[in-house]
Amino acid sequence: MRLQPPRRVLLIQLRRLGDVVISTALLEHLRQAFPGAELDYLVGAAAAPLLAGHPAIHERIVFDPNRTLRMWGEIRARKFDWVVDLQGSLRTALLSRASGARARLGWRIGAWRVFYTRTHTRRGPVEYVARERARLLERAGVQVTGGRPRIYLSDDERTRGERDARSAGAVPDVARVGMLLSTREPAKDWAIDNFGGVARALVRDGVLPLIFQAPGDEALTARMRAMAPGVVVLPVLDLRRFLGVLSTCRLFVSGDTGPAHMADALDVPRVTIFGPTSPVSWMPALPTARAVSSAGARVVPLRDRARRLAAGEDFMRDITPEMVMSAVRELLAGPTPLGTYGSES
Repeated sequence: MRLQPPRRVLLIQLRRLGDVVISTALLEHLRQAFPGAELDYLVGAAAAPLLAGHPAIHERIVFDPNRTLRMWGEIRARKFDWVVDLQGSLRTALLSRASGARARLGWRIGAWRVFYTRTHTRRGPVEYVARERARLLERAGVQVTGGRPRIYLSDDERTRGERDARSAGAVPDVARVGMLLSTREPAKDWAIDNFGGVARALVRDGVLPLIFQAPGDEALTARMRAMAPGVVVLPVLDLRRFLGVLSTCRLFVSGDTGPAHMADALDVPRVTIFGPTSPVSWMPALPTARAVSSAGARVVPLRDRARRLAAGEDFMRDITPEMVMSAVRELLAGPTPLGTYGSES
């Protein structure tokens, strides 16, 4: 049964940068279905900058874990008609219930499923996560068409991104390929020697490898400099400034990690190297996205990855620099993306 159209909707995704980015696709679905509704987004402090300037968001509410009871009261006081809990944890289920919303959409997992008025199972066929999450809206009678994750940057942020890239050593009129050397989960990390092979091949092709140095990656970037002296290294200290520099790249190469989804949302082509995770789940059906994985690779449950890695299993051992460079060259040979998503021009 179709629900009564809402006047005010709350989306909840508190953590995981990639999940927050992917979930922005639902904002477009909701705006198309209910053009007069106010759409709010409850997000954790670390991921909140990803939503800055999004034109579909009426209010970005930053969750404070040290004020949980007060947050419940603040959410309830806003009198939401619908709450869409994309995260599906006990904490977010309790927030959904505390909202008092007449429609509370969430996942059919855990005992806390009772806090929702409509649920959807995650046990169906494997599909891209943004599409899977849109099925929560379909359960409420929303017609889902189009829509994709988006990040919005101002002209000033894009200009600063170009300035930051040049200050690190990038030069104009030379194509840049951004690279991130780690994923924050060792089981998903590709060997640094392989990244070095890609960087050397890019330099030979006349392309500039721009290495984003995440906190803790100092040893990796030092090794990269030694293997491929032509690289440029840019320390990442601020998320919005990272996005500004990423928007200047012709292509982005990384393991399966949040910034790969940020590239999608900025319309930057990407090549993503997969090991124990599923390209079907984490890659959009875009002509600007390529997945590289081992032949016959299987998804490894999160609970098993660390143990199997410690036992010596390398989930990405069969992926070579040549395989990645083949995907990179294919995308670089294509047209330069125009009409960048997030552009305010």
